[in-house]
Amino acid sequence: MNTRDLALFRAVVKYRNYTHVAEKFAVSQPAVSQAIKRLERKFDAPLVKQDHAHQQMLITQAGKVLYHNSQAVQESLTLTHREIEAAKQPTIRLGMPPILGAMFFPQVAHQLLDWGWFQQLQVSEKGSARLLRDLKKGKLDVALVASAHPLHERGVQTIPLGSRPFEVIVSTVDPIAQRGSISFQELAEAKFIGLDDSFIHPRAFADYCHAAGVTPEVIYQTSDITWMKRSVEAGLGYGFLVQDAIHPGDGLRGLPISDPLREEFHVSVVYRDDMVLTQHDANLLQVLSKMEV
Repeated sequence: MNTRDLALFRAVVKYRNYTHVAEKFAVSQPAVSQAIKRLERKFDAPLVKQDHAHQQMLITQAGKVLYHNSQAVQESLTLTHREIEAAKQPTIRLGMPPILGAMFFPQVAHQLLDWGWFQQLQVSEKGSARLLRDLKKGKLDVALVASAHPLHERGVQTIPLGSRPFEVIVSTVDPIAQRGSISFQELAEAKFIGLDDSFIHPRAFADYCHAAGVTPEVIYQTSDITWMKRSVEAGLGYGFLVQDAIHPGDGLRGLPISDPLREEFHVSVVYRDDMVLTQHDANLLQVLSKMEV
């Protein structure tokens, strides 16, 4: 079966106009019609019908089934092309959030440097949610990600590394910084500077708020952790970060959360379960799995 025929058929279903499809693909209108006829012969079923009374094109039930499944075929072919292109290159596409890159990756960086692997790593720094999407689309080979719960993601193999608690971060000049801990019930009227939905923090933050029955105001969300820290240091609001994400020079203090909710920052190494691992991929997974969280 010709994948070009499938592409023309999908376009016919989308545009419902042979002439428009022919122009889009720079082919003749008879070529589009012939592609549809080949598919109908292949599946021994009509796929497209013309309703002359209403001057419209109808897609048969068989056509709808083929359209749905051909989309999955196209996605699989696209993923295969990306994997083959990646296999041609002496690089491993590794994704990790900036927080994890700063907190845990240095544990194995020296070993990778000694092996001469730094030249082979193509690192993408994004939030965990975006990294998981990129991994499933074949844009990454391996990713180091965080999740608010132990990760069970369809189509993904997971190597759990451990977890860390979340904290409320405040400026060191704020009187509340002298506290030993804080509960979310005390934060009902507080203002927060939050990370955006490309990170897992908003979900965990929402769970803490829901459990405590409070709705503190999130005055701004950002994908820039440094900007968020500087805003909290300036007293614009509080922050919500994984423990150990702040450093002595940040002008910040992390307050442990006293609420009984055990939402944590779970760290995992992930790769697609249908991925054909090269020896380099397997070696990298083995190195990353030794990181201590």
